[in-house]
Amino acid sequence: MWWIELGVVFATMTRARLRQKLPDGCRRLVAQSTVEYALVGALVVIAAATALTLLSTEVTTVFSNITNTLKTASAGH
Repeated sequence: MWWIELGVVFATMTRARLRQKLPDGCRRLVAQSTVEYALVGALVVIAAATALTLLSTEVTTVFSNITNTLKTASAGH
């Protein structure tokens, strides 16, 4: 989840830089865009968490198969 926090930091820094350079009329548009990006990011995180929750058994099975394969490969070496 660290990448989400990093994205928020970058978005905040970018917004601050843009607000300094833009005239007053454009500042509201920059703030609106920032909110829209934050909402889209939140939806992506929610969708990813939901997908991982629904597919947890399949993902666990895949990683178990990989682990078992690696164990038998290293034991036969």
